[in-house]
Amino acid sequence: MTKYLRFMRHGATELNVADCWQGRADSPLTELGRRQAAEAGAHMAEASIAPDHVYCSPKGRVVETLACALPGVYARGAYELEPGLVEIGFGSLDGKKHRAGEPQSPFRDSFVALGGESEDEVEGRVCAALERIMLAEDAHDVLAVSHGTCGRIFRNRWARLQRVEPPRHLANCSLYTYEFDGQARTFSLVDIYEPALATNPEDFASAR
Repeated sequence: MTKYLRFMRHGATELNVADCWQGRADSPLTELGRRQAAEAGAHMAEASIAPDHVYCSPKGRVVETLACALPGVYARGAYELEPGLVEIGFGSLDGKKHRAGEPQSPFRDSFVALGGESEDEVEGRVCAALERIMLAEDAHDVLAVSHGTCGRIFRNRWARLQRVEPPRHLANCSLYTYEFDGQARTFSLVDIYEPALATNPEDFASAR
């Protein structure tokens, strides 16, 4: 039986709109972000996507995204917080306004000297968490709600196996579907959904 991982980025937040580094800082969704999440949830219902397990980064913006996308799952508490899915730490830049001359994606180890994480560290923990989740015997169709940089790093880790060409950014509330091969322990990107209201970092880059 084919196993599927659905990786969803959270909706647009107030810090996104303010063009700030978000990272380990947190921020509530905007009205647009809540609508993006609801649209993604409607798509899942229309496509008959019914996850048997749901995992979230522990950040409030991610849990709020789940609440708007799948209110029944949220109301029943039928999800687990997974620390391995938390966003990259930008160190002293977390929560601060973007400024000219600051690191650009891909970040590599730009934030280590600022007390943050390297992309290799993020790749290690995200891949380990998702592999462990997908290797569970009862995991067949899993939803993981997480963050943009985590999603990009994970996607790039498996770029050689992708069957569809992804855009540069993971848009807010985009849903990336991967097939998981349990024997080879590999992930193949097979489908991408973006809400009609989707946004990406370039839409908020007023100060760059």
